[in-house]
Amino acid sequence: MLPHQLPRPVRFEDLGLVVKFGSHISITEAINLWAIRRVFQDVIPVPEVYGCRVLEQEGKIREVFIYMQLVQGPTLEQQWPVLSATDKHTICSDLRSICHGPAPDLCLERLPLLRPFLSRVEFHDWLSWLWRRHVPDPRSIEDPWRDLFPDNGSIVLTHGDLRPANIIVTATGPAKIVAILDWEQAGWYPDYWEDCKARFTASYSGEWRGWIDQFLDPYPEALEAFDFYTCTLGRF
Repeated sequence: MLPHQLPRPVRFEDLGLVVKFGSHISITEAINLWAIRRVFQDVIPVPEVYGCRVLEQEGKIREVFIYMQLVQGPTLEQQWPVLSATDKHTICSDLRSICHGPAPDLCLERLPLLRPFLSRVEFHDWLSWLWRRHVPDPRSIEDPWRDLFPDNGSIVLTHGDLRPANIIVTATGPAKIVAILDWEQAGWYPDYWEDCKARFTASYSGEWRGWIDQFLDPYPEALEAFDFYTCTLGRF
């Protein structure tokens, strides 16, 4: 099934309910939302998860259903063209306060030896090994990008897909964030990862890319390494 043919969430307006379902839906999203709402409820606005269901056939997961709160409002993607500069700065300020607060990232899923890593160094060494792993001695190939990843720094809660389509905002001014959706890629990653992933999904032709610096600290060297590794792994 092509991405544009994937089933869309079903909205039950009278019940205040939305149901995400399909073979492409991960139970991890429900777990992430449940945990984030309970731990960071006053900091990170996310929908309430009412429950989830997994349908199996012959021991394999065929369909996942997530029942969650229907958050009313347009997405930031829809509202962005009509927002004033003041409202755009307000949204970015809200995102900054949220962002500075082991689901597989889509850039990493199905890669060999993917696992929880004990340190940033171990994670970075694994990324460096990936593109050299097909030769008998990977260490024989110099990797000039490895040192661009900072081995010192924080491990932070990361959304992993922070783009306007995943942000619900108020329909009228002043603009405020109502909820952040789609947490299936969330996890604990190095502090630069959110910035790299936000730019990974941002169009070069759109205005949004120029606003990312307003709510995420830039890591230009880490981004250079990230771009190289994702390209060599066929993630672009």
